[in-house]
Amino acid sequence: MAKRGHKPQRTCLGCGTRDVQGRMVRLAMTGEDQLQVEPQRGRGGYLHRDAKCQKAFVTRKGHYRAFHVEVNRTAKAKLIDSLTAQDWE
Repeated sequence: MAKRGHKPQRTCLGCGTRDVQGRMVRLAMTGEDQLQVEPQRGRGGYLHRDAKCQKAFVTRKGHYRAFHVEVNRTAKAKLIDSLTAQDWE
């Protein structure tokens, strides 16, 4: 049973820090070499919405733990391009 006032925390795939889940966006593999913002489907990970974390996400390696597949750099870059086009406020 969850404690009253408890907010789930997740680790950012870009900067590696823990934060409240609601401040992050959930990413999931939807197909081969295809990353998308997916709230509930498949293996996934979380990423802060700021540009610094998104840039770090593209350059970091080893996202196998989150997605259970190797994610190539072009798939990451394509996702970041779509994220920057969205208005989060």
